[in-house]
Amino acid sequence: MHDNFLADPNASEDAILEAMAKTGKAEYPFRHAFFELTSLTRLERLKEEVLEHVTEETKKKLEGLLASGANIEEITSSKMFEDDFTAEERFQIECGLVDAGEHLKDELEDLSQKDQTKFDKLVKKYSDQRNEIEKQLTILKALASHDPKWQAEILEKVKAFESGWLITEPDTKLDTVKKEIEYWQSVFEEGKE
Repeated sequence: MHDNFLADPNASEDAILEAMAKTGKAEYPFRHAFFELTSLTRLERLKEEVLEHVTEETKKKLEGLLASGANIEEITSSKMFEDDFTAEERFQIECGLVDAGEHLKDELEDLSQKDQTKFDKLVKKYSDQRNEIEKQLTILKALASHDPKWQAEILEKVKAFESGWLITEPDTKLDTVKKEIEYWQSVFEEGKE
């Protein structure tokens, strides 16, 4: 697929996005299975690596937050990270995260291969979840035909959810799609009254 796009300088943006979505759908169950299988180990190793990269003062600050139950990713993605840590401290922590990412890739891959049976079960779980998301998106898309007044808005929402298959966008959550369906069903019910 990649080579076809490289060979075709006239490939449309829509064709490229469609290919990215196809890839995203295919890798979705494997990515989520890998993440679930390795997440606890990954977070613990990230914490260890980061704590090795920072000064004692920064380490004490981090350990206090970690002791409260937050993990290193929650800390670094919070507003508090920007507010409570100096630029130098944030730089130390971010360098630790980058270094940890380089070290952990192979370690986590080995971990996932050691428990292939569990990994395969998780792939099945997330394949089913992906299929259910697709089913719910089809239901939402069908709702667009109920009322021309809302058709464009519903189809735009479907398009936004489908962009969740793109590797570059956040995943669409099943619960979010179901809530959107419930919302539109209630709008149409109110319209009947």
